[in-house]
Amino acid sequence: MTGFSRRDFIRAAGVGSAALALPLAGAVGSAGARSASPASVTALSGSVKASGAWQVTASVVGWTFSGSVGAATDIVTRSGTDAVGAYSETTFTFQGGARKGSMRVYNLASAVIFTDTYVKAAPNSQPFPTITGHPGLANRLSHRGCFGKFQFNTFTGGNDGPLVFFDGEGNTFLLSAADHFQEAQTTQASNGSLVAGVVGGVTTLPAGHTRRTILTPKAGIGAAYRAWGSALYRLAGKTPPANDSTTMLGKLGYWTDNGADYYYRYDETKGYAGTLLAVRDEWRSQQIPMGYMQLDSWWYPKGPNGDWRSLPDGTYLYEASKELFPNGLAAFQKELGMPLVTHARWMDKSSPYHGTYRFSNDVVIDPAYWQKVMGYLKDSGVVTYEQDWLCSYAKPAEVLTEGDQYFGNMAKYAAENGLDLQYCMALPRDYLQSTLYPHLTTIRVSDDRFERSKWDAFLYDSQFAWSLGAWPWVDVFMSGETDNLLLATLSAGPVGVGDALGKVDAANLAKVARPDGVLVKPDIPIVPTDATYLGEAAGKMPPMVATTRAQHASGLRYGYVFAYARKYVEPELTYQAEDAVLSGVIVARDNGGYTGSGYVDYQHDRDDYVEWTVQAPSAGTYTLMFRYANGNSSDRPLAVSVNGASPTTLPFATSGSWTAWILQGATVTLKAGANTVRATATGASGGNIDWLGISKGVVPTAPTQTATFTLAELGLSGPAYAYDYYAGTGSPVAQGGSVSATVTSGTYWVVAPVGASGIAFLGDTGKFVPHGDKRIPHLSDDGSVHATIAFAPGEGAVTLRGYAPRKPSATATTGEVGAVTYDSASRLFSFTARAGSGNQAVVTVAP
Repeated sequence: MTGFSRRDFIRAAGVGSAALALPLAGAVGSAGARSASPASVTALSGSVKASGAWQVTASVVGWTFSGSVGAATDIVTRSGTDAVGAYSETTFTFQGGARKGSMRVYNLASAVIFTDTYVKAAPNSQPFPTITGHPGLANRLSHRGCFGKFQFNTFTGGNDGPLVFFDGEGNTFLLSAADHFQEAQTTQASNGSLVAGVVGGVTTLPAGHTRRTILTPKAGIGAAYRAWGSALYRLAGKTPPANDSTTMLGKLGYWTDNGADYYYRYDETKGYAGTLLAVRDEWRSQQIPMGYMQLDSWWYPKGPNGDWRSLPDGTYLYEASKELFPNGLAAFQKELGMPLVTHARWMDKSSPYHGTYRFSNDVVIDPAYWQKVMGYLKDSGVVTYEQDWLCSYAKPAEVLTEGDQYFGNMAKYAAENGLDLQYCMALPRDYLQSTLYPHLTTIRVSDDRFERSKWDAFLYDSQFAWSLGAWPWVDVFMSGETDNLLLATLSAGPVGVGDALGKVDAANLAKVARPDGVLVKPDIPIVPTDATYLGEAAGKMPPMVATTRAQHASGLRYGYVFAYARKYVEPELTYQAEDAVLSGVIVARDNGGYTGSGYVDYQHDRDDYVEWTVQAPSAGTYTLMFRYANGNSSDRPLAVSVNGASPTTLPFATSGSWTAWILQGATVTLKAGANTVRATATGASGGNIDWLGISKGVVPTAPTQTATFTLAELGLSGPAYAYDYYAGTGSPVAQGGSVSATVTSGTYWVVAPVGASGIAFLGDTGKFVPHGDKRIPHLSDDGSVHATIAFAPGEGAVTLRGYAPRKPSATATTGEVGAVTYDSASRLFSFTARAGSGNQAVVTVAP
């Protein structure tokens, strides 16, 4: 089965006169907590008055947050330390003793935790905090819906995640729930007040109910996200997993989910299990290390007939289809010889689990179910449980306890059986929920089938996931897609491909993993620079510039930068689709991002059309530019004709979502004066069309822009060498300098500091991340470069590269090195290294 679109499926399914000051907090008290330099401290303080007026001041950025709870009594201030750090806390009673509140200020952690406790049952109203006074910042950001997708300058639909405000310098504050995430909502009222409360469906809050809210002000957008998220997961007691802590995170994998070649299909001569075993054998024959295999929703029976093929339906039984695995899942896994990752949906209305277990909507909240399921998966060799469809059919009811029962029992019994968790199609509230579970290691951050139209969402939403202590997963793609493979690697999360037999690109996969399957990755996920956030929030649509790093204990930091263009050449003339002649199509407005008064939505597979009359100042060659969105996973071609001539079919490929607008171009000949341009559906309905643009001559419809980044953005304080990985060239960058280049589809730089030796060590030439600690665990420069190179057992020579003003020498104390080659024009050198004892080489490069 092909052409499945989640979006299409979802759309179809329809205080007194004196103030009590909060003193500044001291040092962070928990082990492993992120440290803060004096320059990064926000200088938080606060006060509560007997009138009920409260205030929090962030002195460094000059901001004040305020509100009132009415009269307050029993006001007490104390200091302490918890998992988040040292704090000062003021507690008080309000509403005549019916409620208790507190403000706990963590100065070094740049966070304030508000607590609201109901001493007596009361209506769900007048939430604390309601922030009536706050800085009026120009820019906003939130996350909404499936995959927690980012959105600039709107909070519509994003009330279950953080509200993010920032100014033109990147000074930022975030506000969100700090617990009870499944029934929390954070909104901005029509009067501008920020309100942190409980969803309206909950009418009464019981005695003893306590909920917390977090406010994080900080200089820097990325820094504010990380301070906010760090406070949340430390508050919950979670230590974020290392990026190699699980099989999925540490090893290269094979995926069969939507977008993979074997999603609901297989080689008919081999059967499903036989096909996957053949894939394993092919990888082995080409010496490609496969660390695990993912089985998507096809592996279990669904729908009222218990058929694995029932693609649109919920789970009938969560166990292997007997048709596909007659001997059971455990027998298949044993034959496969590697760990499994297994997908899960919601429960079908016909499932016999109804009546046996307790449900919330279409998900099971009963601990007995989760104990049974996770035990079954453990016995079947499964290491990761992937819960999908969280934003729709696998969503618990919005009541006070059922969401926590659902996610909590899932997590508890996964942990007891040694499984880690992955969330897919997560809502923003689910991202926050992940802070409660140490074994929740990964979250899918972009829609099905990773490709170019998903890059923006992946990068912005990776910031969201990583801040909360989870590694981002891009989703499946094909091994020959170099940019997708590179970005997956730079995510520092899972890397998995889904090629059919005969299609795998072994050479490309070797850039990602060692021969033992160990992934060579950066330390942290790649995320957009603050400058990119600022430009997009201002409506300028800058090129995307995103960065990550590999940091060594010696203090040497290596930066990795990926940049691509996002802005098109504007057409000379634009004609709105909703103003054209329409046949069969409708004018719609339900998907944002369009221009004019709407866009046109094709309603039928065939014959619907949009026809424009356009003016050409003279006869000649022109470029047509159709601005459209296609949230389907496959093309939606249109037959385009000019002045009634024979049409040309154009693909109108997927744009990634129905709010991602891109261009489809065509070169045509127009006569002087009026011309008709008709776009007709030809078998697959059409994408949503916003406008038709026309420019004289041949105009590129692919975006081209100039991308710039600074060494400071990479955390590099000295000089460096910026190496364009794809071009194979580079140049020195002076201390405090920057790099600018024209970018189109994707440019990748490795940026190496020039150390005391005068050498910029560029690392392993064969890897996308040439300084990753699975290849170079130790690296220092004290006037000579000292590097420890880690090898897989039996691995051959590795080629190392660098920049030096003159030809250096290379020696080894463990293992061996080859002769140094040096190009005096580029000043690039290289040499080979081979492992010695302990599968390591210890080399020195001297100027």
